[in-house]
Amino acid sequence: MKKIRITKKDVCYLLSIKADKLRKLMIEDETFPRPIKDGTTRQAAVYFDVSAIELWWQNKIENS
Repeated sequence: MKKIRITKKDVCYLLSIKADKLRKLMIEDETFPRPIKDGTTRQAAVYFDVSAIELWWQNKIENS
């Protein structure tokens, strides 16, 4: 079964980038999918929608 949400670590693995590059993408690329916070506290886990990440990558390939 395919995951529908993934962690920052999983996103880095999926895109073959390091955490600092992911942080830079989140800041500088307005088209990069925004993380979803799982709760209201500062310590709440942050996830990304795997479909949104895949769609972002596909669009990046098509537009380059």
